[in-house]
This record gives sequence, C-alpha cells and structure tokens, in this order.
Amino acid sequence: MEKLKVGILGLRRGMAHLHNFLQIEQAEVIGACDRFEARRQQAEELLMPAGGQVLPEFDDLLEMEPDAVVIASNGKCQVEHACQAMEAGCHVLSEVPGADTEEELIRLRDTVERTGKTYMLGENSCFLDFMRYWHKWIIEGRFGPISMAEGEYLHYLPNTLYCPDGSPSSPTKAKAEGRTDCKPLWRADQPPIQYLTHDLGPLLEVLDDRVVSVTCRSAPWRCMDAPLRSDGQIALFHTAKGTLIRIMVTLNTRRPSEHRYRLFGTEGSTEWFEYESFCRRFDRDREEEQGWERIDIGTRAHDDISDGHGGTDIKVARYFTEAILADKPTPIDVYRGIEFALPGIIANRSAEMGGAQLAVPDLRREPFSTTTFWDTVGLPDTEPTGQPYQPS
Repeated sequence: MEKLKVGILGLRRGMAHLHNFLQIEQAEVIGACDRFEARRQQAEELLMPAGGQVLPEFDDLLEMEPDAVVIASNGKCQVEHACQAMEAGCHVLSEVPGADTEEELIRLRDTVERTGKTYMLGENSCFLDFMRYWHKWIIEGRFGPISMAEGEYLHYLPNTLYCPDGSPSSPTKAKAEGRTDCKPLWRADQPPIQYLTHDLGPLLEVLDDRVVSVTCRSAPWRCMDAPLRSDGQIALFHTAKGTLIRIMVTLNTRRPSEHRYRLFGTEGSTEWFEYESFCRRFDRDREEEQGWERIDIGTRAHDDISDGHGGTDIKVARYFTEAILADKPTPIDVYRGIEFALPGIIANRSAEMGGAQLAVPDLRREPFSTTTFWDTVGLPDTEPTGQPYQPS
C-alpha cells in the first residue's frame, strides 16, 4: 500500500480532518459524508479538486472501500460507526470522547480484537509540544515524585441546539427568533466530566499511568442555554502509581475558553495555562526566592505545521497514517483510548451517587504496565533556555 485511502464521516469537526488528511502526502482522501447538504457543499470545495467524492450516507462511503475511516460523528454514535467501519474492513481514527458508556467501550475493544483492524483515538491534546518536555523532565527527576496533577477544560458552549440545516443555535437565540424546529445536540445532555479526554489523556501519558478509582461531584444546573447538563463537574482520580489527579470540566461558564494543566512534585512543579501560552517551571535546582522560571514552549514545536488546535490536529493525521502504512501500533490504541474515556464515564456515575468512590476497571486482556505513546512520539533532544517569570 503506497497511499492510505481515507474516508471521513461527519463534516462539522470532520472538516478539520479533511483539511489535514489532504496535506498528508501518504494519504488520499477518496470520500467524505454528511447528511446535511450545507456541510457537503463546504466539503466539496476542498475535496472535489482532489478527486474525492462527497456523499450523504455512511453506507455510501463504506461502499467506496476506503482503507481507513475517520469517525467525526455524533459522540453518542462513535462506537456504532467505528464498529461498522471495522466490520467493513476499515481501520479507524475516532474523534473524542470515543464512547458514551462502559458497554460501548467493551464492544469497541471486542470488535478491534475480532476484526484485527487498527484503531486510534484522536486525542490531539496528547500531542501538545510542552507535554513532551514534561515527560522528559519527569524522567530526569527534576520534580521528584509526582504526587498530584490537575487538568481543566474550560469551554463555554451555549449552542446546544441544531437547526434543520445543521447550523448550531442556543435556546436563547432560538426563542428570540421564534424557532420551534431545533433539536438538542448530542452534547446538550452529556455530563461534562465525560468530555475529559483532552485533560486526563495527556496527563496519563506524561505520568505513564492509569486511573484505578474516582470520586466526583456535580455543580448546579443554572445555565439557561444548557439546562440538560450540569454547569460543571470536578473529579478526583487515583492512579495505579498513587498519584491524585483533579479534573474540572465546565461547558456552561461564560468565560474565555482554555486548557490548564499542572504537575505537583515533591521537589518542584510545572504548569501551563493556555492564556499565557508558555510554560512555568520550578524544578529541584531552583531556589525559592528565584520564583517561577518561564520556559517558552507551547502547543507546537518550532518546525510544526500550525493547522488546527495549535498544530496538534495534523500530528493526529500523520501518526495515524504512518502507523497503518508501516503496520505498527497507533500512539493511542483502543486500550489506551479506553483508559482515557472510561474514567469520565465512571466519574459521572460517582456524581450521580453523591460522590461515592468507585473503582475504574482495567479492560485490557493483560494488566496495564507502561504506555507506548512515547515510543512513537519521542522526546525532545534540546533544552529551551529559561528566563525569570513575569506575570502578564
């Protein structure tokens, strides 16, 4: 196979995948599909000049016999579509969250094992460039043992409805326009903590760990544009290595959107807040009176293509393509994808039970031992120069 023939399902988030796979030299996008005509028309402008077809139904796409399919559909249908693609003989790159229930994750694992097809969860935040340095610094012992970590996903999403043409709307806007033809999006009633893979996933890779238990609580339901979901949830995860990870997800809080990550070691700490766009570090060799050190590393390396989510989207497409063509494991295979998604599902169950501590099962056939993510992605060879931290 000289080139990977790719099909794309879902042309909302899937438009980014279409754009990125068209830039991958070893890939050929032969088709894309979506039931909404407006989205198909938008995709045609990109795909038709490249010789691909834009289709209305997933079955139409599978009849084209692509080697691989990108699943960028409704989050509550992703496992159904992924399994359908694998049964049809296709490898799968799935958007997050990847699944909605524990039963779906078991079905996904079993389908991968039975069909022998390759699966990758497209968690782009794992490819944030500063995460490579964090893992390197942990290996070097710069922070001592990591006792605690934090991740926050702060993203205001009031558009919880969609119109007949597929365009998004909010309850407030629909009411003001006198519309009665809008329906809830799949995220309208999704528990916020189940959209945690952008935060938990990269932290688990940096720490080379997995979650074993969780307790979680929900905030009130006060946002008028998202009445079907809590305004936010906070979960405390305990890992196999004994680290405590706090994850907060809010989709209903009106504020600038951003990610926040922090590591707390016994001899030092590091953190990255998106609004600053650089890393703060206080390692074992730094004196307390010196304060934080500013390290100018961010979402992308200096030579990265910058398209999509700080340059991470193109890496997802490239690593997936290279893995299939070389017949090698993907950086985030089905088992690791389960370890990113399942803790959020169990966390919401804990919240429904008033914060009860619940075990997170290991769905691997063999117990988790170590991540293979860094075998593919690699660590940086250089060390950036630090400078005194000055708050913005």
